[in-house]
Amino acid sequence: MLRKAGMVVCFLSAFAFFNLCSSKELYIGQEDLPFVIGTDAEYTQNANMFTWTQFDSTATVWDLTVYPGEQTAAVHLLNPAVGDTPAPDTFSSAQLVELDTLGGGGVTWTYMAKDSFYLYGQGVDFFTGYRFIGNYQPDAQIYFFPMYLGSGWITSWMWTYLLDGWLPYSANEIHQKQVVSQGWVKTEVTGGQYWPCLVVRDNYIFTDNFGSNDQRWLYEWVVAGRFAGGNGLAAALSTNGASKDFVIVSNMLRMKTLNIPGWDLVLPVFDSTTVWTDTSFTGPYPVSSIITDDGAVGADSLFYRVNSDTFIGVGHDSVVGDKYFFSMPGVVSSCTLSYYLWAEDSFCVVNGIDIWATDPEAAPENNIFSFVVSPVGVEESGRRDPGLASLAVHPNPFTNAVNITVSAGDAARSVVRIYDQSGRQVASLEAGDGEGRVFFSWRGVDDSGRLLPSGTYFAVLDGKHAARWSHVAKLIKIE
Repeated sequence: MLRKAGMVVCFLSAFAFFNLCSSKELYIGQEDLPFVIGTDAEYTQNANMFTWTQFDSTATVWDLTVYPGEQTAAVHLLNPAVGDTPAPDTFSSAQLVELDTLGGGGVTWTYMAKDSFYLYGQGVDFFTGYRFIGNYQPDAQIYFFPMYLGSGWITSWMWTYLLDGWLPYSANEIHQKQVVSQGWVKTEVTGGQYWPCLVVRDNYIFTDNFGSNDQRWLYEWVVAGRFAGGNGLAAALSTNGASKDFVIVSNMLRMKTLNIPGWDLVLPVFDSTTVWTDTSFTGPYPVSSIITDDGAVGADSLFYRVNSDTFIGVGHDSVVGDKYFFSMPGVVSSCTLSYYLWAEDSFCVVNGIDIWATDPEAAPENNIFSFVVSPVGVEESGRRDPGLASLAVHPNPFTNAVNITVSAGDAARSVVRIYDQSGRQVASLEAGDGEGRVFFSWRGVDDSGRLLPSGTYFAVLDGKHAARWSHVAKLIKIE
């Protein structure tokens, strides 16, 4: 009976503590763990052990919804004063108490605090037919801030109390923790999306003065700004005595629902993103997407790369309603262009919460848009000759018409061609008489005179003295 009690305490102590560049590095600090009283969450919990493919620290995408979850565990973050005495007095510096109801019916109150360096567990109040209160001496250091890929820490503590009010009991835990992966995770709470995460691998040893000796491994998926106590977004626990490559999962918790009063937990959504296919068009390459959020989009970028170079981020060119317009520069030789979109909502930007969405989902680790450019009859540009023609446009954006002025060169013998966002030519313009100046005028129609929709277009100067990739102007047509 006493050994079983120690084993249960071990399980609870482990499970109570789950929680712009090419591939944005994720840092999780104390500000990313909101201690908001009134927060509540539900987790799925398996009823029986199951097998999975051993954890691969080189993986970057995890869909955890495929694993069993027959039971429900509930978590509530409350004011420490609501705990039964003497716990509030025992843990006087606690900032909140996490009330857990596990799928098997067990109930615990875990007292917590945090500062700029650590999330602390201060003690646990455990009910299972009888009650005992455990004090952590010193406080358990559940998370170290900031957490990032490769960081790690070691923490140990002792529980001491009188079992049933008279029998001395002591237990020791040693935890070696390391962030072994960064990527994307999906559980029921993410709503079909993947959220950026860190994965913490925890190796711990539990012993007590009644002969218990428990050695386990735990993998925990932690995300920024989605805190429901020391439970992360999901965690998988090995059986006793298993290795870090365990294939039998003793217990798994993964977040099903989450409510943080006053917090925006919904990430931006992308729709109708431009998908370029293989082309001979040498650019520039416009990309548009409808980006929406339940609050507001606070930051956005398009990331692109040429062949296997580093991704480069660029902001949007314009926004019309919920439609965002971006562009990638043109190229001068055959290559593969890859790109993806990135966005954070305004709540995350204002509050410094490091969580975001991409299109394609979980990019660039999981997927990216790619296309091959195979120019036909393109010469190397070299250095631009100051005497060659160049373009100036006004007004831009425009509603009814835009003037395209050629500043120099043999422009009178040139043609301006208008391309839409897919690289398809929609119109060609011939030079007009501008009293000594050469200019072209476009009324936003195609060669048949049909009015074209609002959006981004490209004017390309085509002629003997015009290098196509050097003489391109972006036109924004609005209604």
